[in-house]
Amino acid sequence: MASKLRFPFYLITLKQKINGHMAIPFRYQFLLVLFFTLLHFESFSQTKVDELISKYPANFSSYEELADKIKTDFNTDEDKVRAAFAWIAMNVEYKTKGVNKTQKIRFSYTSDEDLQTQKDQFRRDLALETIKSRKALCEGYATLFQEICNLLNIECVIIPGAAKRFVSEIGNNKLPSNHAWNAVKINGKWKLADITWAAGSVDYAKMEFLKEYTPAYFDNDPKEFAMKHYPDNQEWLLLNKEFTREEFALQPAIFNEFIGKGYQIISPENGLISIRKGNEIAFSIANVPSSIPIAYHFKSEKFGQLVKPILKKNIVNFSVPTNRKGNDELIIYFENQPVLGYKITVK
Repeated sequence: MASKLRFPFYLITLKQKINGHMAIPFRYQFLLVLFFTLLHFESFSQTKVDELISKYPANFSSYEELADKIKTDFNTDEDKVRAAFAWIAMNVEYKTKGVNKTQKIRFSYTSDEDLQTQKDQFRRDLALETIKSRKALCEGYATLFQEICNLLNIECVIIPGAAKRFVSEIGNNKLPSNHAWNAVKINGKWKLADITWAAGSVDYAKMEFLKEYTPAYFDNDPKEFAMKHYPDNQEWLLLNKEFTREEFALQPAIFNEFIGKGYQIISPENGLISIRKGNEIAFSIANVPSSIPIAYHFKSEKFGQLVKPILKKNIVNFSVPTNRKGNDELIIYFENQPVLGYKITVK
């Protein structure tokens, strides 16, 4: 852990005189440099935080114990929040038996205060169950994170909403509220986090959880985050402009390998594509390294195919041919990993 520099010692050493006058301008300049130096020593990169957290025990008897260790090892709010996010994502598995099941909780109460007390206790119980069993649904992930943030004196909320998981869901503007994630306030700014999806994914054919830490689900760009998440309360989109549920539904599907890479879809921005047989679908995507091999695969076809991309400045252009009529799903791959999905109608 980085050592903490103390101001008093340096204040004393700065009491110098030049021509009989106190060197006040120099003192302020030195303090400014010292201040940024102090921040440098106290903060870790996100990669360093993840590295330290990977060495933490996989088991804690309580979330209070985990919060205390995080307080000891990290100094800044951003590092503490990242540490909590990383530990949960690295160590809590998704309960596949609970997929697509809605759990309703009933409270019997005598007053609003009594109801709030019961809700608070329910969240504490769920957080404790999650950290002890190290298994959870999305609400368990989000609740454990919120309770740890509370102990760290960092404001955190749970956000319910709709999640776009499959290519088949493109165009469906009536997706139910089927997911939960968080927003956490760091240095006066709200940041989005989805620990459930950061922990891994589900193989729905086998109903197995595939553990794979995806750190980019922490402090993801709100515009990119909104390609997969639509909150019940639109304020939690954290966007500067209106973004409707219909717009959310019409976007292409994005996969984990797309998240946090800085890719920008120039075209086609619409996830629903209608085209005549024999025509090609033209793609333009910005910020894709020229060294990355690009391929595509139609769900109806057995094999995928590599494309021949053309790079202009920072934009890669390529085309995908259409040879079969009917409805289909198209997946675009970068380095053999799925990044984008479209619903295709070939006439």
